[in-house]
Amino acid sequence: MLKDGVIEEGPGAWGFPVVLVKKKDGTVWFCVDYRALNAVTTKDVYPLPRVDETLEALFDSRRFTSLDLHAGYW
Repeated sequence: MLKDGVIEEGPGAWGFPVVLVKKKDGTVWFCVDYRALNAVTTKDVYPLPRVDETLEALFDSRRFTSLDLHAGYW
């Protein structure tokens, strides 16, 4: 991907190692090692919204979205 211009090297402090992992079925997965970032990230903990409150907020809505992120990786 570097050769193809999809990604580029950068001098930033928040760069993380990237590895390509070949799975048993021959497909290749693009993986990023975020352990260093996770070690310094402040956890943002909050409760999930209640289903009844969410449905009430959506009452009389006319547009909904459905996303398929199955192929969201490179």
